[in-house]
Amino acid sequence: MKSSQYYRKNKVSKVKFLNILSNFFIKFGLVAFILLPLLSTNAFDTAKLLNGNATLLHPLEHFMQNMTSAVENANQAKLAALPWWCHYSSDLEENENESESHCEGPKLFKIPQNLPQITRLSIANAKFKVLREAGLRKYSSTLRDLFLTNLNDFYQIESGAFKNILNIRTIYISQAPKLQYISSETFSHISPSFKTLRIINCGLREIPNMSLLSAGILLQLDFEGNQISEILENSVRIKTEQLILDNNLITTIQRAAFNESEIGRLSLKGNKNLRMLHEYAFEGITNIRELDLSSTAIELLPTIGLDTLEELRIQYTQSLKHIPSVYNFKNLERAWLTHSFHCCAFKFPSRHDPMRYVQQLNLIGKFESECKSKGYIHPVSRNIYESSSHRMKRTTSNDSKEYNSLNMNSMHSINTYDDSNKIDDDNFEGFFHEPAIVPNDYLEAICGNLTLNIKNVKCYPKPDALNPCEDVMGSNWLRGSVWVVVSLTVIGNVSVLVVLFSNRSELTVPKFLMCNLAFADFCMGMYLLFLASIDLHSMSEYFNYAFDWQYGLGCKTAGFLTVFAGHLSIFTLTIITVERWFAITRAMYLNKRLKFNTAVMVMIGGWIYSFIMATLPLFGISNYSSTSICLPMEAQDPLDIIYLITVLAVNGLGFFIVVVCYAQIYFSLGTETRTRSTTSGEMTVAKKMALLVFTNFACWAPIAFFGLTALAGYPLIDVTQSKILLVFFYPINSCANPYLYAILTTQYRRDFFLLLSRFGICNQKARKYKGNYSNSSHTIPLHQLTGRGSTSSNHHNRLTRNNHHEGRLICLENENEKAKDVVV
Repeated sequence: MKSSQYYRKNKVSKVKFLNILSNFFIKFGLVAFILLPLLSTNAFDTAKLLNGNATLLHPLEHFMQNMTSAVENANQAKLAALPWWCHYSSDLEENENESESHCEGPKLFKIPQNLPQITRLSIANAKFKVLREAGLRKYSSTLRDLFLTNLNDFYQIESGAFKNILNIRTIYISQAPKLQYISSETFSHISPSFKTLRIINCGLREIPNMSLLSAGILLQLDFEGNQISEILENSVRIKTEQLILDNNLITTIQRAAFNESEIGRLSLKGNKNLRMLHEYAFEGITNIRELDLSSTAIELLPTIGLDTLEELRIQYTQSLKHIPSVYNFKNLERAWLTHSFHCCAFKFPSRHDPMRYVQQLNLIGKFESECKSKGYIHPVSRNIYESSSHRMKRTTSNDSKEYNSLNMNSMHSINTYDDSNKIDDDNFEGFFHEPAIVPNDYLEAICGNLTLNIKNVKCYPKPDALNPCEDVMGSNWLRGSVWVVVSLTVIGNVSVLVVLFSNRSELTVPKFLMCNLAFADFCMGMYLLFLASIDLHSMSEYFNYAFDWQYGLGCKTAGFLTVFAGHLSIFTLTIITVERWFAITRAMYLNKRLKFNTAVMVMIGGWIYSFIMATLPLFGISNYSSTSICLPMEAQDPLDIIYLITVLAVNGLGFFIVVVCYAQIYFSLGTETRTRSTTSGEMTVAKKMALLVFTNFACWAPIAFFGLTALAGYPLIDVTQSKILLVFFYPINSCANPYLYAILTTQYRRDFFLLLSRFGICNQKARKYKGNYSNSSHTIPLHQLTGRGSTSSNHHNRLTRNNHHEGRLICLENENEKAKDVVV
């Protein structure tokens, strides 16, 4: 049975109120009498139009619903105009023995004193400033829950305001920005039934002193969203299932801040400026089961006082470099961390903390000796860390302390408290449990349970294909191979740059483009050198160096180099191919060749484009730090995906242009050249073109294929296989380009020996190349440069370099013996 009453401050007499009410019902009856026939006709006409496919309310019912809604709206409008009002409800659905009053209004300056006996009082949007000592005294025998919300002027709770409130269990205050301090006397002599205090999104500047609280173990203390800036030494002394300090302004937690407190779950997440966490910040805290430090700026995690911790959360905390050894967490069962390589510390404790591992070995050795001396001979196969439903209580003996250093028994699982305003004492099931006592003969118990095995901690995010626990390279043969590739790439490209820049007076368009290509490929070699170096430095224990590498300058530099080099290389290679294609297939248009100034402008554009693409991951579009190999493979939001698709699309377009251009060059050589195979040199040009296309295909096709499958959410290779791809396919262009485009050509050998001759080395070779170069300056008909006119009877025309036309050279012996060299 529900009843509703409205209490209001006004000057309207009861008689006048009854007159208004009677007039309203008279008018209501007249309107209903007039409109009912019309509404009935319209409703039934509508039903006919719908052919009975719609279910309509009876016209009278429909009319009554509309009128009820209109009355409710009118009541709301009247209530809004009142100074303040209260709504009373009894027999609540949650509990038939409870009743509630909800009061609000712009002129509500104190707790209403004319309400019936209630169990729940809710006040919102009021203007009162102080909760007086006697404010709740009228409801002291029945009041259980108090809710104060949206009180912009509320700033003080007087001492003793909750004194003698016999059954108070919940105090909830929110959106009170002026409430900055709460006296230590406020909660003194409060009822033992008090279980929940929530002061959220207010202006608290310090945690209220709850040391005088006479209640037992609280269910929840919630101070989320306040202005608390630091937690001082010994400032928190409380027994509670949950202490929530989320989303404050906490920057510092001093030593022993929670001394002599029993806290089942402690949450400090969202304090983005929390950086100073004292080494002994949790000293003195007991029975803690859950700790949440997510979204903070901590750089180290103290372990003193966390012996009983079962669940640890440190997500979205990029600043935490190292995770403590698993030996510091004797009961840890689950961990949610920011970096997957931190989970490797729990998987490989001997590599993560060798000193602590040795201490465990020595301690077990000590107990083994004692076991033998006492005659307790048991197989060392059972696990001392087997699950137990009770916690061992420490004794005062030294041996018992050592036993507890080995004991990693698990505790009861934690039942996460539902963050709501409803309290159910009957179903109360807390974090704390009665401890069992270690048997008197603890040594006998130890002797049958000696092992170095540790509890299997469930850790997330798990090491995956992008961030494994293995080394950067993963295997010795891959480690050796990367050094070979690095040597070939760096030496080859440095050689090209030195030789080409040594003769800057003869710097033609092809040589200029080749310099850009060699520089890009040199950057790729430096990227591989970075990876090979960190792999050598962190051999067998990469996860101990993972943070400094992946989030330091080294990985960002390596990632920038590889993305910049990759884009500049494919861009330059495409320009070189297009320039060669135009020179060969359009040989007669000598006045329409690529000019040097134009080539410079084109390459400036390529450098700008490559620089931008390499810089974007440094500003949050994808990320160089997401993997150990520093490639931007993160795809967590649409911008990341667009970036990665753009990279693959641009590189794919460059490869397509290269293939098309070389195909046209090949078909421009003439039919007889492409079909005959009777002489040794007639297919040399075609084979070299095929080799150039193959190296491009081998470089980009696997990267594009596996990259697209990964973006689609179906990665086909793990990290070990991807590293093989990285070492042997990804840099194949950078390794092969200096040899295919420069070092193996006649032009490069000529420039190389001319450079050596400046230092008095290989003078004879230099004179030979110089003489050959001078004698090969005659011109040939342009139609033979393209391989056309092959049906002519003259098969002895020799195609040589035309020094007077931009230094192009396509050496073809004759129509049956094409040249064995394609030179830029």
